[in-house]
Amino acid sequence: MKWLSFDSPIMQGIAKAADYALVNILWVICSLPLVTAGAALSARYYVGMKIAREQEPSVIKSYFSSFTRNLKQTLPPGVLFVLCCGLLIFDWRYVLATDSSPAFRWALIVITALFLMVQMCFYAVVARYIISTREAVRAALGMIGAHFARILLAVALFVLPFIISIWYLKWAWLICLFAHCVMLHYNSLFFIKEFDRLEEKMNIDPADNNKEEDSENETID
Repeated sequence: MKWLSFDSPIMQGIAKAADYALVNILWVICSLPLVTAGAALSARYYVGMKIAREQEPSVIKSYFSSFTRNLKQTLPPGVLFVLCCGLLIFDWRYVLATDSSPAFRWALIVITALFLMVQMCFYAVVARYIISTREAVRAALGMIGAHFARILLAVALFVLPFIISIWYLKWAWLICLFAHCVMLHYNSLFFIKEFDRLEEKMNIDPADNNKEEDSENETID
């Protein structure tokens, strides 16, 4: 049957979903040391954008190529990211365990959302470009200012699976894996469109200042 052939849209869709799932599993594993969470997230977006572009990368090779290449740059902000996450978790435990004021709760929601939005855009920029940390932060803030609602929705897609899993612990891993595959595809398409628009507007030659090609000059399988 034609729909079972490797080139059929159904089989291509299944293959892409499997690649996204593998990327997310690698992201979780490589984030376990905590301080490497930044490099793991940048590698996740790097490979995610390759898959969304239908470049058919070797997922494991591409992931670890990006991970090792960005590890040095992402290590300091990655440590800060972990510390801030710890502080936010402590604050949320306090809010949920006590009768705190609505103003404090809303302030914590806003701070958490902004923090996650910056992290999401920052590591996508680092995954794409050869750029300093300061410039990456500025680019992330500019992206948030231009697409606030869109990036806020992406953050909601990131957080909601964890909240839903509280009531469905038995299926938590499957819920999170499915939701984060959808989110990775959704975000990758957005970042591709945004980066292409930026490069065209700024007359940037992608070959001069990006990381679309692996350091080993990886060939498409």
